[in-house]
Amino acid sequence: MSSVAQRTNNRVIPLLDAAANLFATRGYRETTIRDIATAVDMLPGSVYYHFESKQALLLAIYEEGVSRISSRLERAIAGETDAWQRLGKATEAHLVTVLDQSDYARVMIRVMPEHVPGIESDLILLRSKYEDRFVELIDALPLQEHVDRRLLRLMLLGASNWAQIWYRTDSTPVREISKAFIDFLRLPLAAETANDESGRDC
Repeated sequence: MSSVAQRTNNRVIPLLDAAANLFATRGYRETTIRDIATAVDMLPGSVYYHFESKQALLLAIYEEGVSRISSRLERAIAGETDAWQRLGKATEAHLVTVLDQSDYARVMIRVMPEHVPGIESDLILLRSKYEDRFVELIDALPLQEHVDRRLLRLMLLGASNWAQIWYRTDSTPVREISKAFIDFLRLPLAAETANDESGRDC
């Protein structure tokens, strides 16, 4: 059954939701098909009717997670033309998804591809498909030639993903955090540019 058909199947949606919740809270390895079946009041055999294995379930959860976060990102940057603003809005959308504690987002952060060798390449492809959007956004920035854009992307996404550990709902608003992240990247460039201009005036 295709992922599109699965998402439109009324029995599969609760199944995916339950599996995502269990993978996010208990862990992928610790969760059994029987656990998932019990959560949705199914027999284990009924789960296998929709998904041939626990790995197939995880793959479908990843697909749904990537679809959700990608859609939120695209809505956030729609109509924006400034490269820094686009990256800022994309970062905010990413942070919102990480911090809203969606089970699908938590699975993508908690269950790394190397944890599931049988579908490792499929999971990496899905993660890369999403992260490639940040590659494009960062490639569009007016950065100095010596800046390693790959490391910059990894640093930005790593800091954003880690926010689920330290963020508190009564702390700085997400929009201000995403703005600060972008300013941390942008200000050194602005300072270097200012120094260059000062040198030309001498």
